[in-house]
Amino acid sequence: MIYFDNSATTRPYDEVVELIARLMLEEFGNSSSLHNLGIRAERILEDSREKLAQTIKAGPEEIIFTSGGTESINMALRGSAEILKRSGNHILTSPVEHSASLESLKDLERQGFEVEYLKVDKYGRVSLDHLKAKLRKDTILVNIMAVNNELGTIEPVIEASHIIKSNNKSTVFHVDAVQAYGKLPINTRDLLADYISFSAHKIHGPKGVGMLYMRKGNRLHPIIFGGGHEGKLRSGTMNIPSIAGFCLAAEKKIDRMKEDQKKSKIIREILIKELEKSPEINMHINSPKDGIENIINISFEKMRSETMLHFLEIEEIYVSSGSACHSKRNTTSHVLTEVGLPARFAQSAIRFSFGSFNTEEEAEKVAKAIKRVLQV
Repeated sequence: MIYFDNSATTRPYDEVVELIARLMLEEFGNSSSLHNLGIRAERILEDSREKLAQTIKAGPEEIIFTSGGTESINMALRGSAEILKRSGNHILTSPVEHSASLESLKDLERQGFEVEYLKVDKYGRVSLDHLKAKLRKDTILVNIMAVNNELGTIEPVIEASHIIKSNNKSTVFHVDAVQAYGKLPINTRDLLADYISFSAHKIHGPKGVGMLYMRKGNRLHPIIFGGGHEGKLRSGTMNIPSIAGFCLAAEKKIDRMKEDQKKSKIIREILIKELEKSPEINMHINSPKDGIENIINISFEKMRSETMLHFLEIEEIYVSSGSACHSKRNTTSHVLTEVGLPARFAQSAIRFSFGSFNTEEEAEKVAKAIKRVLQV
């Protein structure tokens, strides 16, 4: 099996699986319980919070645990808009965001907020000049992802954060860092974001757990109510084993970040080089050359995406046609549409994304399989 769909999800590290299994059996206490088992669970929780905070140069009090990136994004956008609605109703975002952001913002539009979309180039990169022009006194919220999940484009979020805060310090800035975490350094001292969303299963951690960074001094209206966990911002019994697994995965991934990205770059280059040896393939690279190393989006004009996926799956090669959240809808990617990609390319696009377990040899095998599928 060759798995080149790591932007959808990743295989957990063995050590992460072992840790989660052990904690589920040995440290199953509720961290809100007052007995010793609960106190031990709380200790694991807070130790994980502190270590995860350190990975982004934040304080532990700025970390809120969630069920994943989607919840973190919803909490940041919907929760901050509710708090700030008396100050204005203008929101800015890009049109190539993940559906968790776009659908949250559409719901806010239905509630009366005004959402405007920033211009992007052919790779989905946000125009900073347009951001400057569109910021208003009543702009309460700006939302931009750090890395595009389909094209691998690295967005200028650090520069954007300084532009936003120079215009109005009260304007809240949320960054979706789900695809960036563990692949690019994230430092909350440089990135002046108020909220940053993260997910564990994109970095060889467990599914169903994530975190939201909330800069000290900011406020959120909760979107989940109950027992008042996480400072009354996110109620629900804490998933201690998965949070600890998230922490371990983050430490491992960040420790090997440079090594993994260097290897991903080589894998990406081999894949492209091997495919270019057969020009009759008629391929078109949709990702920018300066994009993140572990994502490459390529169109093969001779075959639609779904057909290519089917034939590669027969050979036990797993890739995707775009975001996993839309893969079963059989519709053209909104990202590829918004960047102006011609229909013949958009409908034949394949995303290859690499993780810690991939090898150079796999890239050669995938290229050969694609040639077989296209009969060249």
